[in-house]
Amino acid sequence: MYHVASERYAVVDAQVHAWDGSPHNQAGPSGEEFVAELYRRHRLLDRMPRPVTADEFARVTEAGLTADVLGGHVDRGVLQPVALDELFVLGFSPTTWHAEFAELLPGRFVLTGELDPSLGSAGARGLAARVRNGDLRGLHLAPARRPTGRLGLAEPWLRRVLARCEQSGAAVVHLGVGPSAPAGADEPDWMVRATTGSAADGPRWPQWADPVRAGSALPVRTRAARRPAGIRFDPAELGELARALPRVQFVLGAACLPTARLCRLARLPNVHVLLTDLLAGLRIRPLPAARALGTLLEAFGGDRLLFGSGYPLMRPGRLVEEFATFRFPAQLRGGFAELDAVTRHAILGGNAARLYRIPLPAGTTAPQLPLRRPGAGS
Repeated sequence: MYHVASERYAVVDAQVHAWDGSPHNQAGPSGEEFVAELYRRHRLLDRMPRPVTADEFARVTEAGLTADVLGGHVDRGVLQPVALDELFVLGFSPTTWHAEFAELLPGRFVLTGELDPSLGSAGARGLAARVRNGDLRGLHLAPARRPTGRLGLAEPWLRRVLARCEQSGAAVVHLGVGPSAPAGADEPDWMVRATTGSAADGPRWPQWADPVRAGSALPVRTRAARRPAGIRFDPAELGELARALPRVQFVLGAACLPTARLCRLARLPNVHVLLTDLLAGLRIRPLPAARALGTLLEAFGGDRLLFGSGYPLMRPGRLVEEFATFRFPAQLRGGFAELDAVTRHAILGGNAARLYRIPLPAGTTAPQLPLRRPGAGS
């Protein structure tokens, strides 16, 4: 809960990761390189007064979730899994570990599952049953997460799987919303990127020191040949999929496409936008990021934008405070209407609570925005 002036905001963080990227779980240098790049992005984006050490960042704990997320004005959180079991022995952020955190902190987190693109239709067997048994409220789908597999959104079996999962309770699909968004030529102009310490620097040890090559008896998998691929997808295929599955709600990251192209998808009533990357942009590149936020508000309306921190990439406390008091820069005033309290309530918690069927804390009722005609203003 966040209090400012006379308003009490119920906050739902729609993107929380509980991962283990510590050395004992890294499958060789590629796993270490992945975590090191995430930590560089964290140092660039988080900018909180108390820095997090590399060891604290690499492994999320119950104490960390309690202090940084629940203690950062967040009432409820959505745990988003990213297995990456080619880079991590036991998985990077698997649903099974999330379930343990949900039991340790009852009533504070909801679970989502993951559809692995590298396994094709075989990887989706039994997914609907896992959704029912685990009370999974959504799915994470990265169409091109791995070098070895890319999933086309036009696959007929994918429609059948998502329809069965929606009937089982997972009605939300996060499309390519992960903790690390690789740079691309078509990324938005407000996107924040590190200019030094890129992945090209490579791991901290040479290939001959890889534990597998050195004959280690530890359960470490072979070194991945390449880093995970990007999260790109074909917007036309997404449009067909969203129209074919009107009861499935698709959530896209604000940085997945240039803002103008992303706004074209606003005509699909079941497409929503997660603002995680854009919230970081509002802090570091305020003018272009604010312009993008105003454009998204005009296209999608306040009822289809979601708050997210990507924790531990960013700690949510400061993001909540900044968004609750956000005003457009002077150069943009008059071009965009200022956010009112109802819109802030919806984005900070009401929209995610509706999508994921999350009850808000007793005594809090977020004002409801009227649902807009899809694409109005785009």
